[in-house]
This record gives sequence, C-alpha cells and structure tokens, in this order.
Amino acid sequence: MAQSDAAAFPRVAGHPALDLVDTVHWRLDPQRAIDTLRDFDDVVSWCHQMNVRAATGAAKSAPSGAESDVAAREHRAVVALREAVYEAVFQHSSAAADLIAREHVDALARSSLSFDEPASAWVWVPPADLSGPRAAVAMSAHDLLTSDLTTARQCADDACGWVYLDRSPRRNRIWCTAAGCGNRNRVARHQAKQKG
Repeated sequence: MAQSDAAAFPRVAGHPALDLVDTVHWRLDPQRAIDTLRDFDDVVSWCHQMNVRAATGAAKSAPSGAESDVAAREHRAVVALREAVYEAVFQHSSAAADLIAREHVDALARSSLSFDEPASAWVWVPPADLSGPRAAVAMSAHDLLTSDLTTARQCADDACGWVYLDRSPRRNRIWCTAAGCGNRNRVARHQAKQKG
C-alpha cells in the first residue's frame, strides 16, 4: 500500500505512543472494534504520518518472499508493543512495561546515533531494514513510559477507548475529541432529557 493510499490515522493523543494505541477504534466495544494497523504497510504509513523516526528504506516497497514473513512478524511485534503501551499506562501492568523495556534495549542495540543539525542534538536512528518501525515504536513507547503520566486519560465514551494526554488548562478534558465523542454524548444526553 502506498503511503498516499493509506487512511489518515488519528492524531489526538499528544504523544506518538498513545496515538499508536488509538489505531484501535472502539477499543471498549468488542462488537465494533476496528484495528487500523492491518499489516506491515499500515505500520510504515503510521510511522510516516506521525513523523516517528523510522529508517524504513527497505520497508518502503512491498516485501516479497521471505521478507513478507519478516514483515508479518514485525507487524505482530508492533501490535504487541501497542497493546503493551495501553496495558502499562492504563492498567499498570509490569509485564507490559517489561516488554517495552526489552524492546527498547533491543532497539538501541540495533540503532545508531546521528547528529541532527537543525535540532543541534544527537538522535537515535533506527535500523534501515524491516525492523526499523518496531525500533522507532519501542523508543517512543519507552519515552512515554518514563515521562509524567499523571495527565494520561481515556475517553469517557463507553465504547471509544481512545487515549490521550490531558493538556487542557484545567486538566478537565474527558473526550478524545469534542467534535466526535463529545458531541455524540452531548446529543445522547439531550435526547435522554427530552424523553424523560
């Protein structure tokens, strides 16, 4: 799948690792749940859209043969990291945090340091192979887990399940988006009052 053909991924969470969690739509409703990271190409498209530093030179064209098996394994590993982020942040799972830590150490071992002139800083550059997106996701997940998580929230909608960092001035954001879940729930409350 070409990057231009990919659907836009949600970018409402305030951190790439949480935006990755939000690639599952309707997480809290098993009947409606949709995983938008269907394959490795979606993972690559997500990395590009989120500007997650992933050296995906070998991953830009559709893998074939043995590479397709590697791509499928890498896709499953990224999905496992996504679920580990959700479980570590919102369920305080030490097993999930351990998975992220192991993936982070592995990512650093396979990555290289490069000086970024505009940022005037050294940055980690993931490997330029099919494991690049997983390495980038692992670094992003580790960055999130080792930051202040007191503003991490989950949408108050009963089915949505999207997550975000609440950076509102009063720290009182309850919906993933005001136009989506916020509006839908306000309309539902209004209709319930009208019937009552």
